Amino acid sequence: MELLSARASTEGPVSVADIAAQSGGIQALHRRVYELRSMGMNFAAIAIENEMTALDLSKR
Repeated sequence: MELLSARASTEGPVSVADIAAQSGGIQALHRRVYELRSMGMNFAAIAIENEMTALDLSKR
């Protein structure tokens, strides 16, 4: 699953906050964390979870 918006191609990477602000974004972030963990990429999953916690999004 690609978590990039149209603006990513011209302005750089999309943040967790950018994704969360989109319709269905929080669910997409949770799915991505699950996918990353299933691929053994715990460091990336933890990074997303930490950003979600900092934005108080982890329980939504």
